[in-house]
Amino acid sequence: MKISKILFCLVISTAGFLANCYYPAYTPPAANTTTTTTSEVVLTGGEGSEVIAEGVAAITTSADIARDQALKDALRKAVEQGVGSFINSETRVENFQLLSDRIYSQATGYVSSYRIVSESRETDLYRVIIRAKVKMEKIENDLQAIGILVTEQGRPRIMVVVRRVASTSQIAITEQTLEPEMIETMLSAAFSEKGFPVVDRATLEKILNSERLKRILEGDERTAILLGLESGAEIGVFGTMQEATERKTVPYASQEKEFYRVDLNVRAVNLKTGEIIGATALTAAVPFSPTEARRQAADSTSRVLISRILTRWQRRQNLTQIYATEADHEKIERLKSEIMAKVRGVQAVITRQFIGTTAVIEIVSETATPEIIQELTGRNLAIPFQIQGYFGNRIDIKFITEER
Repeated sequence: MKISKILFCLVISTAGFLANCYYPAYTPPAANTTTTTTSEVVLTGGEGSEVIAEGVAAITTSADIARDQALKDALRKAVEQGVGSFINSETRVENFQLLSDRIYSQATGYVSSYRIVSESRETDLYRVIIRAKVKMEKIENDLQAIGILVTEQGRPRIMVVVRRVASTSQIAITEQTLEPEMIETMLSAAFSEKGFPVVDRATLEKILNSERLKRILEGDERTAILLGLESGAEIGVFGTMQEATERKTVPYASQEKEFYRVDLNVRAVNLKTGEIIGATALTAAVPFSPTEARRQAADSTSRVLISRILTRWQRRQNLTQIYATEADHEKIERLKSEIMAKVRGVQAVITRQFIGTTAVIEIVSETATPEIIQELTGRNLAIPFQIQGYFGNRIDIKFITEER
């Protein structure tokens, strides 16, 4: 009898232990009930912008199938919110089928993770509310790849002028400079592939003489605006290229190899206002092939500038460039610190170029260039300088040597 009681107790306690360890399968809530869970489901990993989305599905056969469909609907709604941050509702309606085929149909590829906030079962509907992390950068890249972002902005025309120079500090126009470079063609092709109409070479040859070319390469925004008016272009991509060869020892070879190096310094300009949209300076060096070095430089440059153009359309960021003379490192850093501390709406201040006693300082701000000029003159900055002139988004200043 005692043994029977002991066995009975062991059976009961073992059953209780197993019950506590067993994780039951999902059971849908009964009608008109709500459940909440906080467990995060990782889909692709990584970070993302958090959004809240609701998915709904009709209960036709079983509640668990309806739940799966409601969850898929919520994930798609989360991605739709991400798309909506880049393009307006009219563009979404016009391109609905394209978006459905290319983006909405693979919503899980854009959601890094999600957490179910609540789920409820009604008479014939199932609702799921999620908090999802959406990869906005991936959405932007894919919208860019299918040309929707460019269409959203009215497909602005691009003018590309990038020429080889011997020196960037002193531009000299030679017969070689007047000839279009292969890298200019590569950049034009990159913009064209993303949906930008590009000004053709015949049009450029009609309006681009040696004097205008020199001014463009030197950064004269007045000439840029004039070329924009004559060509019908809205954005100008202007810059210089330098090429060189150098010998390097590489890990996989027992001897030195000849590398072809391309230095590319390019800026994108709003040809209506003269405002700098974005700028990049990069170097590509590869062995064996000068063409491949140019291609890598062109690909990287086009990606950066297209991203800057799209970012400006979204965030309405303003870029102001200060061209400073009589500059040295201490004066530049003091001016940058003063601007960051005292000028309203400034997000960043960057040194873009410093050669000899001249410097180019870029101000990224929420405010327009005229307001930046007013702030520079009215804030009593602790570094003395004179404003020599301004045009578009360019301000020319001269540092004043302080008396000791």
